[in-house]
Amino acid sequence: MTGRAAGTVFRDFTLLMVLGFVAMVVWLLPHVNPPAQSTDAVPPGNVIVAIAWAEGNTDIDLWVAGPGEIVPVGYSNKGGVLFNLLRDDLGNLPDATPLNYENAYSRGVVPGEYVVNVHCYRCPVVPQKVDVEVSINTGGNGKSVKPVATTALELRANGQEKTALRFRLDASGNIEPRSMNNIFRPLRAARGAS
Repeated sequence: MTGRAAGTVFRDFTLLMVLGFVAMVVWLLPHVNPPAQSTDAVPPGNVIVAIAWAEGNTDIDLWVAGPGEIVPVGYSNKGGVLFNLLRDDLGNLPDATPLNYENAYSRGVVPGEYVVNVHCYRCPVVPQKVDVEVSINTGGNGKSVKPVATTALELRANGQEKTALRFRLDASGNIEPRSMNNIFRPLRAARGAS
């Protein structure tokens, strides 16, 4: 083989190696950084109750009860027959953000009465405004979550418990007409609750 032919073979071989390497990189590139998944989060439950209050070192507790619930669900009983308390916010510490909120989720839509209470566990400053939202997910796919009630109330004393919402659901997850009210029903055995 002459020097010229050897140079051509070497150049062709090198070019094929570079093309093979580029093809492999192009083929592996989608696997290195997979496409982002959908950011639509599916709620973990069917009846979703959330409360939020102002930033600060205030501890307000969410208490919920539903049909068949033997013991109401709150900070001292985080899991019940129907509901689970997903977050028990204690105020400023130990938190990564200044947001104050608690939420509870049911496992299924059971017909009957639901009660949502808030309790001022530690309120160094009163009155405290608390926002309450109740949503219902009847489809299980996250697309049919609909807020059914929102309200705001004020807690005026340390230890005070108030009923934010009471309502009845039918078997389809719809609120029965004229069943929504805020007539007080204690869920937490608190001294001095009003």
